[in-house]
Amino acid sequence: MKYGILLVAFLLLSCSNEQKSDIEGLIIDPNIKNEVEKYIEDTPNSKRFNNDMQIYKNSFHLTSYTNDELTASTTDFSKKSPFKSFYFWHDDLLRIDGAFGIFGGFGFDIQINDEKATLYHMLSSDDFPTYAYNETDDFIFRLEVPCTETKIVLSEMPDREKQQVIYGYVEFKSGDFYTMSNSAVAGEKSERDKLRNNMKIYFRSGFVNLN
Repeated sequence: MKYGILLVAFLLLSCSNEQKSDIEGLIIDPNIKNEVEKYIEDTPNSKRFNNDMQIYKNSFHLTSYTNDELTASTTDFSKKSPFKSFYFWHDDLLRIDGAFGIFGGFGFDIQINDEKATLYHMLSSDDFPTYAYNETDDFIFRLEVPCTETKIVLSEMPDREKQQVIYGYVEFKSGDFYTMSNSAVAGEKSERDKLRNNMKIYFRSGFVNLN
């Protein structure tokens, strides 16, 4: 009987390649590539080069709160929107960005440094400053909001020499941030809403040289 139990346990373990890496907060799982390819969709206009930003259609799970009230919720991975993702190094800091929207947008920012991976909810505006960390702050173009209950999975760690395309998955609950309410005049400190988002996103990311 015990041999049967041991055999089942061995088979279950051998079916998963998921493993915690030496980097705190990061899981390496080559099989995540198969999951990602279920949810993303290239189009005739997709820009898909090995050493370049990845642009394609993607989907997400989102639960959004405005002024502490639930205002949006979707768990339908079949609905897709334009998405972009890329990674780069700044000295010893590896950053992996992914956002819905070609200009500006919202998504995630992974920062890996000193054997630790940290996940932020990223929001970026294109036309004028739209976001603020705190209720009385000036609006700025980009936020990287700290998150809780995070999960980061990568197919492999990017290599500076290979500069390979990587695949991954993130989930998080963001902290609060602020944006202009629909009735606000651009740039004013008043008339703003408090928001927070919970998200789950699969992604494919390519290297870009920002130096």
